[in-house]
Amino acid sequence: MTFTDQAIVERFNRTLAERLFEHQYAVEMLLPEGQRSTAWVKRLPEVVSALNNEVTSLIGKKPAVDIKEKSVYARPSTPYTRPVGKSEKILPSFIQVRYLYQPGELEGGVKRATDPIWSLKVFGIERSFSKPEQPVLYYLRDGSKRGFVREELLAVPPNTQLPPEQL
Repeated sequence: MTFTDQAIVERFNRTLAERLFEHQYAVEMLLPEGQRSTAWVKRLPEVVSALNNEVTSLIGKKPAVDIKEKSVYARPSTPYTRPVGKSEKILPSFIQVRYLYQPGELEGGVKRATDPIWSLKVFGIERSFSKPEQPVLYYLRDGSKRGFVREELLAVPPNTQLPPEQL
């Protein structure tokens, strides 16, 4: 599960808890002190059903419909403050870049506070891919196979002295 996937699940869980426990707290306020309500257990199926049948802002569709799809396009949760898509300035293929590690990518799953956040090696851009109203995706030569948006790449100036590959 990627960080983005986890964020989507966490947001769903937050919304679910808000809807379930808002009602529960109202019921508990009417009960004698110290007693707890389990009203949320009975309400859970109807609240989950309601959430799955509401149009979401990120995908513009009902999750109950999109859950059957092989892949789903989600709009960005925050609007871009830079040109995106056809009007975006594309990085030249000769430029050298480092890429932003995903959480745990360097150590194979466990992230330490002292781990670098940018790739240790420098890569060239193999190709770029653009769709209307979406950021340009860059693919690296001899690097990670996933695509990167501009914010996930760090351009290395041409005159930078790089450390030796092996000592």
